[in-house]
Amino acid sequence: MYILKSMIVSGFFLLTLSSCNQPTSKTQAPATATEAAPVLTIDGNYVTADYDKRAEGFDWVGVTIKSEQDSSITIQVRSRADKKKPTCTLDKNATKIKEGVYQASLQGKNVLFTFDGTSLTIAPEKPEDEGVLNYYCSGGGSLAGTYKRIAEALDATQVDSLK
Repeated sequence: MYILKSMIVSGFFLLTLSSCNQPTSKTQAPATATEAAPVLTIDGNYVTADYDKRAEGFDWVGVTIKSEQDSSITIQVRSRADKKKPTCTLDKNATKIKEGVYQASLQGKNVLFTFDGTSLTIAPEKPEDEGVLNYYCSGGGSLAGTYKRIAEALDATQVDSLK
C-alpha cells in the first residue's frame, strides 16, 4: 500500500513539474478577453443605385444619418426634388438595439435600419409589414431596400431640403 501511494505521489509530482516547463512562443502576443471590436461608423449619406445616374434625370432617394449622444440616430430621407414633387420623405429617430442595427416605429410597425460600414438596409422587422415603408413615398415607391454609402453630401441642386 505504501509503495502504491508513493508511486501516485511521485507520478503527480512529475506531471505537475513537466506541465510547468512547457515552452512558450515569444512571437505570439497573449490574447486578451477585452480586445475592442472596431467601431462601426454610420453617420453620413446613403443613396439608392440611381443616384449615380442623376445627371441623366433618374429619380433617387438619399438617407442622411446623424448619431445622437443617447445611442440613437436621426434619420432624414429625402428624394430628388428638382424636376418633380419629391417621392420620399421621412424624419425619424431610431434606437440602437445591437451593434449596427437600429429600430424605429413607423405607423405602429417596427422597422430596422441595418448598417455594415458601406451600406444601409431598411426593412420591416416582420416581412408582412413591408407595406408600411410605402407610406412615406408616392407613386408606388418604398423606403425598403439597400442604400450605398457615399463620401460626399447629397447633391444640393437636386435634393429636397433637409429641414
